[in-house]
Parts: sequence; structure tokens; C-alpha cells
Amino acid sequence: MFILENKSLINYFRRKLIDWETKNFADFPWRFCTNKWHSLAVEIMLQRTKAEQVLPVYGDFCSKYQEPKLYYKDKTANIFNSLGLQQRNKEFKLLAKELTNKQIPETKELLLKLPGVGEYVASAYLSLHQNKRSVIIDSNAVRLYGRFWGFNTDGETRRKKWFIKLSDKLTPERKFYYYNYGLLDLPRSICKIKPNCNCCPLKKKCKYFNNQ
Repeated sequence: MFILENKSLINYFRRKLIDWETKNFADFPWRFCTNKWHSLAVEIMLQRTKAEQVLPVYGDFCSKYQEPKLYYKDKTANIFNSLGLQQRNKEFKLLAKELTNKQIPETKELLLKLPGVGEYVASAYLSLHQNKRSVIIDSNAVRLYGRFWGFNTDGETRRKKWFIKLSDKLTPERKFYYYNYGLLDLPRSICKIKPNCNCCPLKKKCKYFNNQ
């Protein structure tokens, strides 16, 4: 793939994204969380959900459920009601039940065996909360990569082998923490569906910007 051969452009993309994120890091409370249960839970809440919607729910969740067994034993618990994602609660209850008697796994392979934990949640938990390199792929990353590098995307792009390979190549071995948060924060604030390109740190070499 032509992108993988362009090392100078890869380095430019990484450097600009990481530099921007270190200066624009969004201080959501879960980004400073040390409770592993809360960290895993919030990534499930955040999946396909806006961070601003999760804020009040997360605060309430943390104050009521310090550990998995408290959530499992509460028959009325359903943190997803107010997020409009009631269907997630069944699996989340199963997750709480399973984690009542064991520790949260430390590898992606074992995390993926947990109820309600898919590729995105496992990768986000590891790279953003446990300081372990993992590749984050979501609609934000697809949009940012597609625009910058100039390739077409659709609803299936994230699942394609070439895109997964590309995402792995672009994710640095070091500084992946700020890089991955940059993949979430830059599309959330600048590279939105209707982008604000003039404020983007990547615009100088972005295919989308330069083709306008």
C-alpha cells in the first residue's frame, strides 16, 4: 500500500496529531480514573456515544458501583437507560457477574472473551487506561485517516483487512496514548462530519483540505 511506503508523511501525521493532542487534551474525568472496573465500564458507555452524554451517567455510576458485584446485585441497575442504549445492559450485567469473582484480564485476547467487550472497547481500555499499545479503530479514525490520506470510506471500512493493517502501522510504538486520544479528540472537535479545516494541524498535507 502506497501509504505504508511514505515514511516521512507517516511521521508528519503522527507528530502533528500527538503535538495537537498534548495541547488540547480533553479533561474528561475517566481519563484520570485509576479504578479498572470504572475504566472498562466507561469505554463500553462511550462506544458510539458522545462523551458529553456520558458525563453525568459516569459520575452517577462511579458513586454507586465501586466494584462489579454491586452492579450485579442491584436488580434495578441500568446505566444505559439514560443513554438510550438499554440493549447493552443485559451484557453489562453478565460482565459484572463474571468480574465479581475475578480480575479484569490484562491481555486483549482475554478481554475479548468478556461479555460486551469487543475490539474497540478492549483496545481503548488497554491503550488509554493500562498503558499498553493497542490499535483504536472507530468511525472517528476512519474519517480522519480517509480524509488525510485521500481514500474513500464507508460503513465497512473499519472491518477491512487493509484498513486494520494501515491503522496498526500508523499507531506508534511509543506515545500511543496521546496518539489514540488524538484520533478521538481531533475528529470530535475539528475533523467532524462538517469539518473546520482551517483550524486543523494536519491541513498542510491533508488530501481532503488540499482538494477543496
